[in-house]
This record gives sequence, structure tokens and C-alpha cells, in this order.
Amino acid sequence: VYGCRVVQKALDALPKGQVAKLVSAFEGRVLPFIHDRNGNHVIQKSIIVISNFAKQAREGERCEEMASFFLESLDPIINEVIRDMEGLSRHPYGCRVVQRMVEYCIEPQKSRILDSIIAHHNLLVDDQYGNYVFQRSLSYGRVQDRETILETFLGGNNVVRMSMRKLASNVVEMMIKHGNEYERQTLVQEMLNSTCVDQRGNTLSAVVAMSMDAYANYVVKTAMDFTENSHQRDQLFGVLVSHLNELVSDGITFSIVVVNIATSTNTYFLQHGHLVL
Repeated sequence: VYGCRVVQKALDALPKGQVAKLVSAFEGRVLPFIHDRNGNHVIQKSIIVISNFAKQAREGERCEEMASFFLESLDPIINEVIRDMEGLSRHPYGCRVVQRMVEYCIEPQKSRILDSIIAHHNLLVDDQYGNYVFQRSLSYGRVQDRETILETFLGGNNVVRMSMRKLASNVVEMMIKHGNEYERQTLVQEMLNSTCVDQRGNTLSAVVAMSMDAYANYVVKTAMDFTENSHQRDQLFGVLVSHLNELVSDGITFSIVVVNIATSTNTYFLQHGHLVL
């Protein structure tokens, strides 16, 4: 416990060159440090400090040679993490280290990290720790990463299926929040076009089924909050209003979706009718 605090203090206090040498000395010991409840904090701190040094050298001092020097000192950590990206992303301490990399690393290291994460997206999206890494990648990642994930949500009711899973639903929400207008519209349209079969064998709108699900209802609420396309907003609210009696009788839906309808869609109801709860 005390040793890790001393090392973290050294990372803050030593001259930059000595900090780089200290971090380089972790080579071959990175994974044991990450798996340790105290050692992982040293690795996280190293990533933050060295990445900030490199960013300052590149953007502030316009010295690419110095930026490369700092990036090279961090390479041993990057390399060892990438070699075990799946395992570390699904580890309670490892996932924190990977998230710090996504947040702070600069190019070309950041692209290497994101490429490795996306390569394992099928295993991470619904993992108790991996989904946090995945969400961070959507927030701090590249457009191409979101495009890759968007493709996995399209067709076969995938967006509905993922939204109804506790952990994966967080990823769908992140896609809606952090996607560009095209990505957001594509996801919402997929929700509008999809259908589900209830326990009695009846076919119903996926939006209605999602609204009555313990996890997917948050996805519907996020879609209502972030959808910029007025036509799609009208479609979303129209579907919900047409099934209002069913939704009001559902406790989960009433608190999350119906209240949102009543408080944030004045324009819709002025144009299309009245809402009475």
C-alpha cells in the first residue's frame, strides 16, 4: 500500500526524464502490477503522466522528438496490455488501466489500443467489466469504431436484444448519446422498424416492448432525449401514445418513459392531440 503511494508521488515529483526512465523499468512486470490491487494504480498513474508529457511536447512545445521519447517509455506498458487485451478488459483492475489508456493516450498508441479493443468487441459488450472499456471507447474513440459497432446492431433485432440485456443496454445508450446524427438516426430507425412477439404470441412494436423492459426502457428514454430528427421524434412518440394505456399500467414504463412524454413533448401533443394521465 505505502510503496505504491511513494511510486505515484515520484511520478508527480521527479523530472520528466527520470519519470520516463522509471516507467520504462516496469517492462516485464506490467501484468503482475495490473493484477495487484495497489500496483494497478501505479500503472494508471504512469499512463496519465507520460501521456500528458507526450501531448505537451507535441502540441505545446512542438517537439516531436521529445514526444517520441516519452511515448517509447510507455510502449512496454502498451505492448503488454495489447497482448492480453481481452483478459485485462474483463478484469476488475485491468479494465481501469485500459480505460485510462483510451482516455489519455495519444497517437499512434491510441489507435493501437482502440484496434485491439474493437477486435474483441463481441466478448466485451456484455461483460461486467469489459462493457465499461467498451463504453469508454465509444466516448473517446474514432468514428470508424462507432461505425463498426453500429453494423453489429443492425438486422436480426440485434438492437432490441442488446437493449434488453443489463450491461449491453449501456453500450446502446452510449451509441445514441455519442454517435453522430447519421448513427443516431440509424439506431432509432432500427428500433422503429423492429417488432417483438409477446408471451401470448402477439406481435407488437419493438419500441413498446422495449419501453416495458427493465433495461431497454432507458434506451427508449435516451432515444427520446437525443433524437434530433423531428420526423423520427414524431414516430417515436406516436407509437408510445398509441399504446399509452398499456404503458401507463406498467410501473417501470410509467416512471421512465411516460413521464418523459408528458414533460418533454409539448410540440408533439399540440400538433397531434392531447395527453391525459
